[in-house]
Formats: sequence, C-alpha cells, structure tokens
Amino acid sequence: MRESHLRSILKGFSWRITATLTLICIVYFVDGNISAALQVGFLEFLIKLFIYYAHERLWIRYLKDAKQTPKISLYKTISWRIVASFTSLLIVTSILDSGSAASIIVTIEFFAKFAIYFLHERLWQYAPLGSVRKLVRPTKNNENEFGNDTP
Repeated sequence: MRESHLRSILKGFSWRITATLTLICIVYFVDGNISAALQVGFLEFLIKLFIYYAHERLWIRYLKDAKQTPKISLYKTISWRIVASFTSLLIVTSILDSGSAASIIVTIEFFAKFAIYFLHERLWQYAPLGSVRKLVRPTKNNENEFGNDTP
C-alpha cells in the first residue's frame, strides 16, 4: 500500500507545527525579538509547508512501495535538513537583516531539527499505512462494526 496524499498532508502539517515552534523559540532565544521570531515563524510555516509536501511526494515516488527503514529515514532527514536549512537562512536573513544572527540561528536549527525530524519520521512509521484513510473515510465494514450502518 502506498502513502496517500492525505497522509502526506497531515504528516507535513504535524511537522510544520513542530518545526515552526522550534524555530520561533530559537530566533527569540538568539535575537530576543518576539515580533521578528513570529514573522520568521509565519513565513517559514507557509513556505516550507509546500516544500515539505513536495519532498514527501518525491521520496514516496523514489521508494515506490518499499518499507521505510531507519536508514531511509536518516537519508530523508539529511536531504530535508539541507533544503530546509537553506530556506531558513533566506527567511531569517530577510527578516533580521543580520547575516551573523541568521547563521547562528540556522546552525542551532540544523542540529535541533535534525534530531526532531528523525524522531518525527520514525513516529509516523508507527501509524500503519491506511490508518489515516480509515479515520477520514470509513469503509462499510468499519461502519457496521461501529453500528453506523445497517447490514
């Protein structure tokens, strides 16, 4: 069974919330400006949500129906961190107008999110393929089990 578009969207959304909150905290910690931190977070959320979805779909196409192993999760983590960190550098530099602060923020972000992203990937492996689809569109069999439909 292949990963659905809905699963990719939900996975992307859950990652974006986690990643954006992490970056907001890092920007605030380094820069001390909550307004700038929230601006960075807002831009990052919007831009990277689409980039992450594309990244997920490319990996799904590459893997076809192969199981995602910890080694594959590591490769996905590395490829995503390269793309995401470069995007973060552009966003943070444009908001803060400071290359040195942006470099510090992106360096901290790279290592923090490397670990968090890997864990996020592994956690999603515990949600079996098709489980998201069953929550959204129950089958007739599932409806009968819950008493929502008469046989």
